[in-house]
Order: sequence, then structure tokens, then C-alpha cells
Amino acid sequence: MRYLEKEDIVEVIQERLLDESLQLDDNILTGLEEKAIAFATSYISGRYKTSEIFGDPILRHAVLVQAIAMIVVYRAVRRNAARKVPDDYTDIYKEAKEILKNIQSGAQTLDGLPEITSDSGSTAKLMYGNTTNDDFFI
Repeated sequence: MRYLEKEDIVEVIQERLLDESLQLDDNILTGLEEKAIAFATSYISGRYKTSEIFGDPILRHAVLVQAIAMIVVYRAVRRNAARKVPDDYTDIYKEAKEILKNIQSGAQTLDGLPEITSDSGSTAKLMYGNTTNDDFFI
């Protein structure tokens, strides 16, 4: 694993349950983590420099680590086709997506991580205006 540590995942699910879902294959866990990072990147790439966050060296942030760990746990449990995913795992997956949506919208920030900036060095913000005004005042 490159961004998460096993302890991050064990904070979300008991290690015994994780091992049962993965059948003691760490390659599966690494693949799930890569896909969860790609999923998180698709949400936050418009606001943060994900190539620097997930690059070398990695830049960890507790909120992002938690969200990615929650997604990995959900997908690890979901891969077990023998049973339906319990509601509590589905709830943590929904919570992780909500965290990523909040980061994307700016309601939550990842302090200390590099934001996308304009050429002048200020953070890029989207500005809305009303074009129905005949005088075109913003």
C-alpha cells in the first residue's frame, strides 16, 4: 500500500474481519487502495494538486486517509459475494463519499495540502454572475 497503512484500515474494521474478506492476500488490499485513491482523486482534483498529494513523497491528511480507508473497507467487504454487505459498511461508504463531496465543494478543507492556484498564486475560485441583468453588473 502506498497511501494507507494497515492501522488506518484497522481503525475502520476489525483486523480479523478484514483478513476474512481479503483471504490474507495483501495484493487485493493494494489494488483496492489504488482504486480508492483514483476515486478520491476524481472528487478532489479540481481543488487540490493530487499529483503532489499522492506523489513521492506522499502528503497524508487525516481526513483524506479516513475517507480512503472507509472506501477500501467497503470494497473489501463487498468483494465477498457470499453475503450481502451489512448496512453499517454501506453507511461508512456513503459517509466517505459525503466527505469527498464536501472537500470538492470547499465545505471541508485539507489544511496543509497543496491547492490548485492561478498564475498569480491565489487559489482558484469559481465566480458566479447574473447574466439576466441588462447592465451586466456582477
